[in-house]
Amino acid sequence: MSHLSDQLPHYNNPPVIEVVLGIQFEELPGFLSVHFGSFWECVRSDYPEAEDRPPLPSVFEERPSQEPSLEFLDVPPLRRVFLVHSSKNYLLQVQPTRFLHNWRKLKPTDAYPRFAAAEERFLSNWSIFRRFVEQNKFGSLKANQYELTYINHILSDERGFPHAIHEYSYVFNWPNQRPDFFLPDPASLAIDVKFRLPEKRGMLHVNVKHGRRLPDKMEVLILELTARGPAQSDASDMKGWFSTAHEWIVRGFTDLTTTIAHERWGRTR
Repeated sequence: MSHLSDQLPHYNNPPVIEVVLGIQFEELPGFLSVHFGSFWECVRSDYPEAEDRPPLPSVFEERPSQEPSLEFLDVPPLRRVFLVHSSKNYLLQVQPTRFLHNWRKLKPTDAYPRFAAAEERFLSNWSIFRRFVEQNKFGSLKANQYELTYINHILSDERGFPHAIHEYSYVFNWPNQRPDFFLPDPASLAIDVKFRLPEKRGMLHVNVKHGRRLPDKMEVLILELTARGPAQSDASDMKGWFSTAHEWIVRGFTDLTTTIAHERWGRTR
């Protein structure tokens, strides 16, 4: 893993603002609302704040479509809980079918901890969660999918996006310099592209759009890369899958962005 990372493109100041590692598994039949608090006690010294959020739906990459069915529930679906680290930069997301760990850039001075550190935190907390499930006999943890997401905020120049996108990405180039063009610069942009991962490990999803940062209203190009793919039920292939996903996201990001942008972000290899 470290040997592979040493061969990947590297940036001193990458535009990444969030990294999410996650695992999806079959619903735990014995997991009830009260158990969110019980698990929180296991990690509360590091993650002292809790927030309630709506649950994430289960997603399966390239699973054959099925006929929709009507399901009657005796109780509402369990929520998703955010457990926020004391630094505010890290958080755990827990629900009866998902376990995720985020790193978030909240201030301009927040440094990206690099993938190895983010992965270590995810794996450490996943081990705590697995022990918690086993000790309380909530059922077997049967993994079915992994996911890795990188979200990048690329700041615009004075012309703004999407006009300036061609300076940062090869995905879209609006040739407005042609005098015979009738259409003006586009007012908005949304692009979705998918690439197959090797060895049937899933797909790499690339989403490009533009928006404004909430704190300062600065216009940004949002480049999101998500790798998602099937997991062995015992999660024994987890490290290998995340290694592949990380490589494809880093190399894919490099392919999709320009050499001028690489210089601005301090590419060293």
